[in-house]
Amino acid sequence: MILLKLARTPLYGTLRKLKMSSSVAAIASATDPLTGPKYEREPNVLRKKLASVVPGTVSLQVLGAGANGSPSAVYLFTDQSRYLFNCGEGTQRLAHEYKTRLSRLEQIFVTRNTWAAVGGLPGLALTIQDAGVRSVGLHGPSHLATMLQSMRRFVVLKNLQMQTVDCTAGGCFEDSILKVTSLPLESVEDPEKVVINYICQLKPRPGALNLVKCVEKGVPPGPLLGQLKNGHDITLPDGKTVRSVDVTEPGETALSFVFLDVPSEHYLGGLLTHAKTIKDLGEQQLTEVALVVHFTPHEITCCPGYQSFLRSNFSPGTQHIYLNSPHNQFSGYAAAHRIQHQLHQLAPQIFPLLREQLPCQSQNLSHNLKKTKLDEADPDAEADAGTETEQGVVSMTSFHLRPKKGLDQTLAAKLTPEEYVKETHAVPGFTELLAKLKAQTDFPAVSPASSYPRIIFLGTGSCIPNKTRNVSSILIQTAAEAFMLLDCGEGTYGQIVRLYGSTKAAEVLRQLQAVYVSHLHADHHIGLIGLLRERRQLSPMAPPLLLLAPRQIEPWLQFYHRQIEEIEDAYTLMGNGELLASPLTGEAVEPLGITAIATCLVRHCTNSFGVSLTLKAKHEGEPIKITYSGDTMPCLDLIELGRNSTVLIHEATMEDDLEEEARIKTHSTISQAIQQGRNMGAKHTILTHFSQRYAKCPRLPSVEDMQQVAIAFDNMQVTVEDLQDYHKLYPALLAMYAEYTEELEQRAVKRELKQERKRKLAQT
Repeated sequence: MILLKLARTPLYGTLRKLKMSSSVAAIASATDPLTGPKYEREPNVLRKKLASVVPGTVSLQVLGAGANGSPSAVYLFTDQSRYLFNCGEGTQRLAHEYKTRLSRLEQIFVTRNTWAAVGGLPGLALTIQDAGVRSVGLHGPSHLATMLQSMRRFVVLKNLQMQTVDCTAGGCFEDSILKVTSLPLESVEDPEKVVINYICQLKPRPGALNLVKCVEKGVPPGPLLGQLKNGHDITLPDGKTVRSVDVTEPGETALSFVFLDVPSEHYLGGLLTHAKTIKDLGEQQLTEVALVVHFTPHEITCCPGYQSFLRSNFSPGTQHIYLNSPHNQFSGYAAAHRIQHQLHQLAPQIFPLLREQLPCQSQNLSHNLKKTKLDEADPDAEADAGTETEQGVVSMTSFHLRPKKGLDQTLAAKLTPEEYVKETHAVPGFTELLAKLKAQTDFPAVSPASSYPRIIFLGTGSCIPNKTRNVSSILIQTAAEAFMLLDCGEGTYGQIVRLYGSTKAAEVLRQLQAVYVSHLHADHHIGLIGLLRERRQLSPMAPPLLLLAPRQIEPWLQFYHRQIEEIEDAYTLMGNGELLASPLTGEAVEPLGITAIATCLVRHCTNSFGVSLTLKAKHEGEPIKITYSGDTMPCLDLIELGRNSTVLIHEATMEDDLEEEARIKTHSTISQAIQQGRNMGAKHTILTHFSQRYAKCPRLPSVEDMQQVAIAFDNMQVTVEDLQDYHKLYPALLAMYAEYTEELEQRAVKRELKQERKRKLAQT
C-alpha cells in the first residue's frame, strides 16, 4: 500500500524519469560509448562532461604480451578515460591494429625508464598529438622529463604537453575513477636505480537509491537526490542532515589490481619492504585484490623469493597475468601474418612465412590462472612453482573489473592462415593468374644460400607504423656471416625476431656489424637503442657496431648512456658527413664484404643523407652496387652517387597525383623515384617508404613502366637474381588486391573532382 501511494507522488515520478534517462544513457553508452566525432575532436569536452561520473565499464586489456619482440603494455579503459601501463616499442602499432583508441588517453604509468618500458613513447606521443590530445600525465622513475627534452630534435611536440611525475619517492595519483599508489623499488646493487610498481584501487560505485528511505527522511525532489545517489551527504532546508549511506543500498566491493616489475634479484629486497602495504590493501574493508599483472622477467618470477611474496600477500582468489612469459607465444601482429600468407603464394622465397612460434590453440589460455602449485601444501614445490603459475596470454586478452567477469579471451589475437589464403582465391581471376605465374616463372622455394647480397625489408612505411607496414628499416646480408642495417625505425628488433624466429634472430644480431641512419626523423632511428641493448645482452663480448649516422644523434645517445643505462660500448659512431669527401674503405668495412661506403646530402630535412654500398661480390663480371636514398625529393647528387647501381632502393612516399604534397613534405612520388633510377642507370629499382595510406599496395603506374621496378613489402627478401623476374608478379598481385586498388582509384577521382571545383571557384 505504501509503495502504491509512493508511485503516485511527484517524487516517484521525478525519480522514475531520472532512472529512465540513466537507462537510456547506459544503452547509448553500450552502442556508442561517447566516442562520437565531437568527442574525438574535442577530448577535453568529454573529460569535463564526465569528470564526476563513476564509470560503469572498467577493463584491463593486454596490448602487448612481450612475445617475440612485441612490447609489454596494458591498457586500462573506462567509459570516459584511458590509462596506459608501460609503452615499449610497437605499442602504438598494436593499438592501431586492434583499433584501440588513443585519442582519450590521459595518463601513462611506466615501471622503468629503460627502453623496454618507454621505447614506444616517441611514436605514441606524435600519434596522440595528431589525434587531438593536448595533455597527458607521464608517471614513473626519475629522468623521464629529461628524456623527453633530449628527444626534442626528433619528437616535435607542438600541441601536446606531457606532464611528468617523478614517483621515486612514492606518492599517489587520484581522480574520480581510481587511485594509483606508487611503490618504488631500489636496487641493492645501485640505489640510484629505481623501478616503480603500482597499486590501483577503483572507486566503488555507490549503491542504488532507496526511494522509501528518501521519503521517510523528507528528501524533496531535485538535485539533492543526485547528490545522495553519488555518495554525498546533504543538508535539508530545515537543517536536518541526511547521510548517503542511510538512504542507499550497500555499494559494490571496491576492486584493486597491482602491477609488479622486479627486473632482477637485486630488487627483491625492496619488494619485500612493501609487503605490508599490499597486505593491508587486501585486508581493508570492502576491498579485493582481483588481479596482479607481472611485468617481471620470467627468470625472476620463478625465484623462490618472488613466489613466496605472492603466496604471502595475495589470496587464492587473486588472478595473475604474466607478461614476458615464454608461454606467451604470439606477438599479436596478426595483420602482418595475413598479408605474408597471401604474398607467399606468389613467390615463397621472396615472401617467406614468418617464423615466430604460432600460439598453441588455447592450451595455455586458461581462465583459471591461479590454479597452481602455490595452493599445494608441499613446501618443496615452491622453487619450481613459477613455471606452473605462468599461463600464456596474447594481445587483446581482457580482464573485466566492472562488471566483474574476470579474464576474457573472446577477442584475443589469433591466426587463421587458411582464411587468409581463402580470401585471395575468392577474388575473380586470381586463381587463374596465379597458375599462369607459376607456369611462367620458376621461383625456388628457398633462395640459394650462396646468393648475396640479400636485401630484407623490415619496414616499408613512412612516418608512423600501421598494422601491415612498419617504419623504415632494411637489412642487407652482405656475406655469409655479415649483415648491415639501413635505417632502424621503431620495432626493428621485433621485426627481425618475428621474421627469423628467436634462434636465427640471435644469430643475425651477432653477425650484424654496421647500422646506417639516413637522418634523424624518429621513424628512421628510434629502434636503435633497443637493437643495441638486445645485441649486447646476446653477445656481451661482441665488437661494437659501426654506427654511420648524422653527428647530431650523439647528444641523445650520450644522454641515454649517462642517465639510463650504459650503451656507449655497444657502438662506434662515425658521422655521415665525414664520408662526403671520401668513401669509407679498408678494415672498417672489409669484414662486411664491402669495399666502399659513400654518402651524399639529399633534399629532405637538414643533415639528410643517401648512401651507396659497393660489394666485393661479382655479378656478371661487375661489382654489385646498392644505393639507398633515405628520404628525399628527386636529387641530382643522389643520381651521381648511385651512378650505374645494380640496385637502387628509393623512397616513394606519394602516388603521382600528389606531387605537390610530396614537394611540400620533401618526398618523392612513385614515378619520380622510378625516374631517379633511370637517370642514374640503375639496373633495378625497389620502391619503399610508402605513405601509410597505401597499407597493402600503392597506386602504381602502368605495368609497362614497372619492368625493372619492384615494390617492397615488410618481410620481403630479394636477391639480384630474384629482381630479374619480379615484374612478372604484378598481374597476380594487382588481382589479389583488386578491391583495395579500386578504392585507391576512387579516392583519386574524388580528389581530382574536388580540385576541379576549387579551380572553377578560383576562376569565378
